[in-house]
Formats: sequence, structure tokens, C-alpha cells
Amino acid sequence: MKSFKLSLLIILLALLGCNNDQSATDCVNEQKQNVLQYKTNADYSLEEILNGIRKWDSLRSNPDELLHHFENYNALNLNMALFPQGNALHAYACILNGELKFAVISEVYDTAAYHNSLRNYIKIVDVTYSDITTVTEQTYESYTFPLPTQYIQATDAINRIEDWNTNYKTWLTNTSPVYQSFHIPTYSLEAQNYTAYFGLKKNIENPSIKDADLVLDNNNRMFYDTVSASPPIYRAKNYLLELI
Repeated sequence: MKSFKLSLLIILLALLGCNNDQSATDCVNEQKQNVLQYKTNADYSLEEILNGIRKWDSLRSNPDELLHHFENYNALNLNMALFPQGNALHAYACILNGELKFAVISEVYDTAAYHNSLRNYIKIVDVTYSDITTVTEQTYESYTFPLPTQYIQATDAINRIEDWNTNYKTWLTNTSPVYQSFHIPTYSLEAQNYTAYFGLKKNIENPSIKDADLVLDNNNRMFYDTVSASPPIYRAKNYLLELI
């Protein structure tokens, strides 16, 4: 309600400020675009999110558009406390208000059974920029955990992160189309915040090809992976993709 009142107030004030050379319709349309800047992540409707995923789907074969959306970003922040523990997450790339974001939902809820309440379980996550010198200049210990584990050695994690930061323009230009979403296992993760860095890793079948990756940093000198992009890997329960 507060958000609606704020939007209405902005439009009314803008109309009062329209100059004589500007039609009321044009002025209102312009101010509607300005109001979008005041929307919080919780304000997006399911249809707006689906349209955002459709928009991403329409441009993921367009290198110029892709470069525009990634040029100032290399990470996103994921709060695992917001999702059911131990269940994989689906992170769908989407364009909202002209900006790249990710619509993240637990695999538990990404099914037709939750169609009427899907919006309740989707978190919109902004992309961010993180100076990786805070990662590369650290000293790391090497750990061994029983399998299965998502833990990966710092050297491997940093190589993937640096590869993205250095070569993302080349990868985006030569990869068509890029992914629609990420499948993010969480079986080794705690209910806390993680920095998920964009990364590149060697394709298992063809090491000369690089695959998109997310490397999760627990911000306490430990890294986690097993994240996979879709496509080429498709998994069950991607219900949001069925809706677009």
C-alpha cells in the first residue's frame, strides 16, 4: 500500500510539473517509467517476472545485449536462509526494469502443484560487482570432506572466477545462445549469505569449451560449486520455464 501511494504521489506531482509543450499522455508515460525505479523486489508480479524471463530468452543470442547487461557485474548475493534447507535452487535470468536480475526459487516449489502460490516463493536477486582482490589476496587452507560435497579448493574456485572476469566478453560473444537458468545444489550449504561469483569452467566432454558457472563463496575462505547451467543440462521441475 505504501508503495502504491508513493507511485501515485509521484505521478500527480509530475503532472503538475509537465510543461505546456508536453502532452498529458506523454508525461504520464514518462513518469510511469520513473516510478519503476521505486519498485522493490517484492513488488514484481508473477507475470512481470515471467515477462522478464521471456525478455532474457529473446536476447540470449544477442552478444551486444548480453555484453551490456554483464559489463558492470560479476556476482550476486544469495541468502540460503530464505529457502528450504538441503534442496536445490533454480536461478532464472530475467530482465526487469531493463536490468539483469535472477528470479530464484527452491526446486521444492518450482512445480505445477504450487502454481497458484508461485510468487510467494520467488526471490528477485540483483546482480552486483565485487572486487575479486578481496578473494585473490587471501591465504587459504586446503580441506578434505567426505563425498558427496560441494566444497572445491580455493585455487580452482579463483581460477574460474578470474577466467570469467578476464574472458567474459569473448565467452558471451562466442556462445549462442547462453543459459536460461542455473541449477544450484545446496546440500553442503548453511543457512547464511553467500557471494555467488560468475565463473567459467572447462566442459567435461570438451576441455577446449568453457561452460558458465557460479562459484559460491561463504565469505569465510571456503568455496562451493556443482552448479550447472540450463541448457545444456536440463533438469526436472523447471516449471517456470514451462510458463514462458
